[in-house]
Amino acid sequence: MKKFGLLFMALLACSFAFAQVDEEQEGEMDGSTMAQPVRKPVETPWEQVTTGEWAEPVPYAYQRQADVMYYHTIWRRIDLRDKKNHPLYFPAETKGTWRSLAQTIFDAIDFENPENENALQVYSDEFCTLPYTRDELKDALTQVIQVPIADLETGDIIDYNEIYEQFAAKDIMAYNVKEVWFFDKQTSKYYVRILKIEPILEYERQSNNNSSYDEENGDDDVRAMKARRRIGHIYYNELRPFLVKQEIFNVKNNAQRISFDDVLTFKRDFNGYIYAEDNVYDREIADYIANARDQMIESMRITEKLRTYESDLWEF
Repeated sequence: MKKFGLLFMALLACSFAFAQVDEEQEGEMDGSTMAQPVRKPVETPWEQVTTGEWAEPVPYAYQRQADVMYYHTIWRRIDLRDKKNHPLYFPAETKGTWRSLAQTIFDAIDFENPENENALQVYSDEFCTLPYTRDELKDALTQVIQVPIADLETGDIIDYNEIYEQFAAKDIMAYNVKEVWFFDKQTSKYYVRILKIEPILEYERQSNNNSSYDEENGDDDVRAMKARRRIGHIYYNELRPFLVKQEIFNVKNNAQRISFDDVLTFKRDFNGYIYAEDNVYDREIADYIANARDQMIESMRITEKLRTYESDLWEF
């Protein structure tokens, strides 16, 4: 009888311990802690089914090199200030299930988990052969700001404090895209494919203007300057699995959900201008045309050359 009582007490203690563990795990899963949400984002009065988690990018058709009779490489800039490109920039901050293109890229890089082997890779060269380390990538996304320290009695600047400011996804204001336009003789079609994409940061950089130095007060005129920074090159085929899982705001019909992969790869529903094409001098349009208006005219000329190539093949 005594052994039976001890066994009963042991089983009771074990069941109580397992119940505690189950309650803790359940609390982590149902979001009872402050770090976890209690439910999926409430955006519609009906149950919203998201298929993006299982979506896979539509593969390109196999392309034989022998069938490519002509190809041309261009570099295009997508400015997010253009109204047509606003669905790529907004929302500036994540809201529910909506994320911007830059935030989708940042989440794919996964800065919080450096050991993640499936994270998106960023490269230092446009041919995507030399990957950045995590430390190098964080340095590219960090700005050092010098804050002056003034003497309490005289007011003179005696030293500077360095503050490290981390850039956010909303600071990405443009993308450089490398595209290849080619003609396939087997299908008699003209195709375009994106090779790589390069996010461009735009921020206010503080600098000292020594020309307005005030000898009497002893301080410099610190002014803010607009600066741009390229954070690295991303191989587009490695980015597509992340783009296909993120829905974009459809300005025509919100009930018809489309992904970033649909917009960039197949629909090509964005505005951009050509700032370079492959040439023997390896230069951009700005290197041989100084005037901004003439640069745009040259960009339009290259665009028209790409458009008319296919139609010229069928002239009799």
